[in-house]
Amino acid sequence: MSKPKNPLYVVKGTTVHPTENVWDYMVERLNLRPLLNILNELLKVVLNSVKDYPTFLMAKNFVDQIVEKVLSLKLRFQS
Repeated sequence: MSKPKNPLYVVKGTTVHPTENVWDYMVERLNLRPLLNILNELLKVVLNSVKDYPTFLMAKNFVDQIVEKVLSLKLRFQS
């Protein structure tokens, strides 16, 4: 596996961690991993509760809102 030309690194105290991409860099730099774990578990609970079409629509709306917020944050950081 070849090394990237311009790798990204996150410095935490005296340790340096390489990151795969900009998203991974932001997650590590802003210490969002615990929040993403909670969000992942919340999504599992919501999606496991889907038993009928109205519940599916509510879950879809919830997921769509989360995706919209994440994409707007991504666009804000890119500009």
